[in-house]
Amino acid sequence: MKNINVRQRTYYSNRDIKKSDYRYVDIFEYSQVEDDPIRISKTRNGKEKLTIPAKKVMNDKKSRLYFDLLLKGNFGEGDYFLSLTYSDKYLPASEEEAEAQMKKYIKDLRKEAKKRGIKTLKYVYITEVGKVRGRIHHHMVLQNCLPRDVVEGLWSKQIRPFHPEREMIGWCNAKKIQVTGPDFMIRISKYLSKDPAGKKRWKQSTGLVLPTTTKADKICSAKQFEQMSLFGNNFELEKFVKKHHRGFVIMEATKELNEFTGKWYVRLQLMKKALWKKTMAICEAREKVKLEQAQEKFVPYVPEYKINGVQGVLW
Repeated sequence: MKNINVRQRTYYSNRDIKKSDYRYVDIFEYSQVEDDPIRISKTRNGKEKLTIPAKKVMNDKKSRLYFDLLLKGNFGEGDYFLSLTYSDKYLPASEEEAEAQMKKYIKDLRKEAKKRGIKTLKYVYITEVGKVRGRIHHHMVLQNCLPRDVVEGLWSKQIRPFHPEREMIGWCNAKKIQVTGPDFMIRISKYLSKDPAGKKRWKQSTGLVLPTTTKADKICSAKQFEQMSLFGNNFELEKFVKKHHRGFVIMEATKELNEFTGKWYVRLQLMKKALWKKTMAICEAREKVKLEQAQEKFVPYVPEYKINGVQGVLW
């Protein structure tokens, strides 16, 4: 047991580790066949680099983890979550046509942003084929730098050249992201990366804060790892985080089986304590107002979130 190497692989939502508010930590017994959740490459100076999964297919763990960290590192409360659909008249015949339409839409958004002195537009969007009717539609997370009516109104097509009249090509609903729990962004991440009927890919703007990763060997003893992985000892998990990730709190701790090695590994989802306190304060203040309003109207009060889990509506 003394010769077993316990490795820690940490994934950060920001390449500047000190500015990273979110972390994923995998703890496992290291062997020659290592199940890295995301492909790792080396730069010229020997540093490790976290690269975008080549296919960007949303039905595997590699893409899901990278996509989750990408959203958390770039978007938050007040940004827009968009659902974009097509009317029968403008329904694209293929995903290629839909992608071409999204490029036009993003071009119009950038043009409006430029008029307001905004140089960069941050976004991530997904093209999806519906399970039931097979209709192509999009979901987008967009930086809040434009008025909501402008964002929705640009999902349209110019009727005649050099004329301002435009016709909506479908339905566009932009909603502001609200804090509904400590880790509110994971609700959006899980919704966007749910199992699709076919392929489901994401596209992202340039200039986004990209995730990164580090590794550390002999991070703990084999006995401590056994207690964390086999018995789910919360005391040992908290002790581990306090030592190696000071200033962070555990949002979720799971035990998973490595399909390649057949061994258990522990995955921790961490959130910076200062951000956790801030989101909790927002939620508690909002709940207090709702409780007061309910008491005034004699309406039964139902809480919308839980402290130890993400609960409530998406917005």
